[in-house]
Amino acid sequence: MTRRRAGGPLDMSKLMGATLGTARLARGVEKARAILLWPHAVGPEIARLTRPRSQQGGTLFVEVRDSAAAHHLTMQRHHFIRRLNELMNDRNVTEIRFSVGTVRPPPDAPRAAPLPAPDRARARKLVQDVQDPELKQVALRAAEAITRARKWREEQGWRPCPVCGEPSQEQPCRACALTLEDPNVKRAARKIVREPERLGELEGTLGDSGQNAAKFLALEQLTDQLDLLAVECVRGGGAAEYVDFLRIQARVYLCLHLEKPIASLRKADLQHLPEKPRQVLTAGRGENG
Repeated sequence: MTRRRAGGPLDMSKLMGATLGTARLARGVEKARAILLWPHAVGPEIARLTRPRSQQGGTLFVEVRDSAAAHHLTMQRHHFIRRLNELMNDRNVTEIRFSVGTVRPPPDAPRAAPLPAPDRARARKLVQDVQDPELKQVALRAAEAITRARKWREEQGWRPCPVCGEPSQEQPCRACALTLEDPNVKRAARKIVREPERLGELEGTLGDSGQNAAKFLALEQLTDQLDLLAVECVRGGGAAEYVDFLRIQARVYLCLHLEKPIASLRKADLQHLPEKPRQVLTAGRGENG
């Protein structure tokens, strides 16, 4: 009986088969990443309504419950593509196709807590400017529904979005996060850093959400500048040029933050500054600013 020598050459077909098998496995794992990461990319609410089925090339195929949901999600697919590729650190997904299929919610999905009673005081405040009696009753019912949903989110521990103030799990909320990426909003933010008293003009061109987003970006930029200037003031022993520039930038910040003209600012308004610049301007020579 002929015995195979230990350590001899491997059969070429077996070697190629093993290599190809590894490559196929690698491709399968790569495709599975998008499917596994889908809930993280779209959030729990959309994940419950969808089921990623397969990936062919750069196209991910996802099933949804009905055609209306498929149409709505198709319009939003560029957001999902961007988020998936961010999670995977590559551009593995270039397109998403939604189709109607059978999507069952997880069997152990917790039941949503019932909505609390409406905040009637807040609702009345929302419709206080409505004059027509009939219209006011309709508006009041809508406002009460809004306050019930808001109270429910607050009870679930959601924090106010730093841009719009509405309770949200995400910080900023998803809608504001998209608005903050708008090039027009970014340009407006740079503009009001230079001319803060023009903040009120933005509502007419960007709407209320765009105005809030531009203000948020401008205040973020000013906060960074103020913190750096405060450090330089301390390092420079209170050098006049640093303190003066810090005082100027602080006025711009307060003008935006408090939404009041620079000429109307008072010494008491310094309490609204970030901690480091506030300490510098309320100590020693800075307190006269």
